[in-house]
Amino acid sequence: MSNWVDVTTVSKNNSIYNNVKPYEQKSVLGKDDFLRILTTQLAHQDPSSPLQDKDFIAQMATFSSLEQMTNLNKAFDKFAGSQMSQYAAVIGKEVSWTPDGTTAPKTGVVTGVTSQDGNYFYIVGNEKIPMENVTEIKQAAIEAK
Repeated sequence: MSNWVDVTTVSKNNSIYNNVKPYEQKSVLGKDDFLRILTTQLAHQDPSSPLQDKDFIAQMATFSSLEQMTNLNKAFDKFAGSQMSQYAAVIGKEVSWTPDGTTAPKTGVVTGVTSQDGNYFYIVGNEKIPMENVTEIKQAAIEAK
């Protein structure tokens, strides 16, 4: 008698398939997946050879590390989002920068901030100035009326 189940005979509406996403949609395992695997492993372990204490502790340590990395990633995402507001404080100020390939500095008033591929740029006129090229930031000169 075989313990194998013919997958073609199992209905896809079966409750075990309700929360399963196709492989293409889910490419990263998270802490919920890890915990589900661990509980499944514990539920189906061989009674004559139970999970050793050291193995269980190692798996729990791995789970704890995974949870901390997830929390750290969330904190980094939050930090990255706050960067835009810090850079926005320069809007209306005058910046000086040296364009790539030249030695003559340019100056202009920042009208906006943009982000592209994780890099931030000041918008001066029609130019996008990389943050690392800026050499000076100061109050914009007030024009006399």
